[in-house]
Amino acid sequence: MSKRRVLHVLKRYGPPFNGEGAFLERSSAVMQELAPEVEHDLLVTEKPRPAEPPAPCSTLPRVAYLSGRPMGRVAHQLALTWWFLRNLRHYDTVHVRQHADWYFLTYLLSALAGRRLVISATPDEGAPALAGLYRASLRPLARRGFRLFDALVSSSPGLLREAGEAGIDPARCHLVPPGITPPQPVPGARARIRAELGIGAEDPVLLFTGGLCPLQDPRFLIAAMPAILARHPRARLLLVGPELEADYASGLRQAMAQAGLEKAVFFLGEQPDLQPYFEAADMLASASRLEGSGATVAEGMAHGLPVVARHLPAVNDDARLDGQTGFLFQDQAGFVQAIDRLAGDPALRRRIGAAARQMATKHFSMRQVAARYLGIYGFAGRIAEEPEAPPTGLRCTASISDRRFHMPVAMAPDPAPLLLTTVDAEEAFDWSDAFSRAAADVTSMRSQYLAHRVFARHGVVPLYMADYPVVAQDAGCGPLRELLQDGLCDIGSQMHPWVTPPFTEDVCERNSYAGNLPVALELTKARQLTEAIAENLGVVPRIYRTGRYGFGPRTADILKSLGYLADSSLAPCWPTPARYDEPGAWASSPGPYWVDKERTLMEIPVSAALVGRLAGWREERLASLVFHPRRRRRRVAGALSRLGLLERIRLTPEGMTVPEAKRLVRHMLAHGHRVFTLTYHSPSLEPGNTPYVRDLAQRDRFLDWLDEFYTFFREEVGGRSATWQEVRFGAAATAGGPPGGPLEKLPHILPAGPSVVPASRIS
Repeated sequence: MSKRRVLHVLKRYGPPFNGEGAFLERSSAVMQELAPEVEHDLLVTEKPRPAEPPAPCSTLPRVAYLSGRPMGRVAHQLALTWWFLRNLRHYDTVHVRQHADWYFLTYLLSALAGRRLVISATPDEGAPALAGLYRASLRPLARRGFRLFDALVSSSPGLLREAGEAGIDPARCHLVPPGITPPQPVPGARARIRAELGIGAEDPVLLFTGGLCPLQDPRFLIAAMPAILARHPRARLLLVGPELEADYASGLRQAMAQAGLEKAVFFLGEQPDLQPYFEAADMLASASRLEGSGATVAEGMAHGLPVVARHLPAVNDDARLDGQTGFLFQDQAGFVQAIDRLAGDPALRRRIGAAARQMATKHFSMRQVAARYLGIYGFAGRIAEEPEAPPTGLRCTASISDRRFHMPVAMAPDPAPLLLTTVDAEEAFDWSDAFSRAAADVTSMRSQYLAHRVFARHGVVPLYMADYPVVAQDAGCGPLRELLQDGLCDIGSQMHPWVTPPFTEDVCERNSYAGNLPVALELTKARQLTEAIAENLGVVPRIYRTGRYGFGPRTADILKSLGYLADSSLAPCWPTPARYDEPGAWASSPGPYWVDKERTLMEIPVSAALVGRLAGWREERLASLVFHPRRRRRRVAGALSRLGLLERIRLTPEGMTVPEAKRLVRHMLAHGHRVFTLTYHSPSLEPGNTPYVRDLAQRDRFLDWLDEFYTFFREEVGGRSATWQEVRFGAAATAGGPPGGPLEKLPHILPAGPSVVPASRIS
């Protein structure tokens, strides 16, 4: 199916605190899982482009800012209209999450262009409230302007009722509750946070999350603390959120000091990850005076916390059945009474918290909410997964190909170039035939000792990137166990999706690239592969490679969730079909880089580059013209190579000559590279398995290639063999051996199925 694109429109995005932007990030991640063929972009209309952009989101690949500086109303309108004129053709649906066009021109343009228009109603931006911002004489016109929209989304019954009262066609009005992503426990977070704050293990803790502003009314909570402390002296209040109004926040601190609450109330500011604070708390307290949906309260329920919240009619009536999933209050006496009941009865907290979690899971599932949005956008037929399926729990904080996430790696000051040798340990199959689950022969693993004769002469410890057929069968696992026991190799994982369980997808060319699979399926396959390696080889793999280098937009998020520390799925200059037209896909090899801002997952690409006198001069454009399979000009490519103008070289004995490999290394050294990754496929060591080794003579030349190249790298380049751990952690950090751990330490995001499928089931 062809791609479809949704444009989301926000006035503000990123720091300071923006709840609508945070919800868009979470919901776009789940929408991408449900409908991978639908892309989501964001236009920020009011907040100028920041000098330091906010942390990127892997499911919002394009974030555009209307301007880099504040603008007057007329200039803003002109810029907005011009942006839509230039870009509207790229989109099928426009979702206006915050009313951004005072004059309705871009809404009219969208309607005239046949684009589906959706607008969100919020407490201060519902249709009646927005119409009321206009002069009385213009309000009828504004109301008619809002009727341009195909759909109006309300997050509470009250907002939905207001839309009807404003004359919006009920058939266009949709009630969509706040979506909650089920939290993933953080082991030890409760004890750590409490220890850092000096809070006892049994002390009752109230949690407030949100902006410190009058509408959220944290002052109410502070004012109630003396009465609570009179009953429960060890009670504590955590205020987690940004100071949206400096004067108001200053007043909160003064009120706290005047009441002598310095040891009972903690101002913790805005936190990038709220999960540890939810785990440290015993109940969620909300005194908000105005809410569109009560998303914060629903999130507290999802974390299994009893909720004590101010009653907001037509907003939170249905979210908590009083005394069953929490308590509603109308005044301070009611609030103190509810906290008193919960603080003094841990069993009651557990019972109510469990009911709250069950209700949040049933009514506020982000997958169901995301499916509703996709239907409103007109893409119900594009949903590829069941909304009721278990959530993946994946975050959207990393990407192998999106440069917004990438951070350079500061290499140690060792001048010697480092060489990693990786072997794709996999089954033999006919590379010219269709993919088949029956092709699971791994007997070529018995011949790996031939390469180890070469490795031993040059001090090489190869990294075997083992796939599922290899680790699920003794013929593949046995030789690897022996090499591991003797310290002669290291183990990573490699996924061939067509032979990795579960076997639910069609076997075809497109699905041979794991990144094209539904995200939940890619995650499940990666987990089962990881667990099979841990169970059969006794090593938890921490470096990964996507077979055929077919990583996807969420592969990095998947690897982070499974505890991987490095990846080697990027083959520069050799993009997969899905990336042929992606910017940067034809670029020369980068060095190692972090794929997330937290610097937890490192990409160590296979070494490849465009080499020649034209390299560096619009090389990506040239490579796309010359090497693109649909445009490839073999004679042109050959002529450019013979003239020394441009050639595409990968560091491998498969299809590359030693002189080509030497040219590649010299070229990369001249451009500052100090880490090189050589790779080949294990079946090449038995004649007839791959196009590169058809007979014994070719195998001898293959082994000679390795011997000659290692000699060149050591003696001419002055380099040495290294391990991925040395690149990832530095030489000193790897002195104790590679990281790894028992199977029990692996994260479990989805309900686990069988860890290992017998080899007989591979076909």
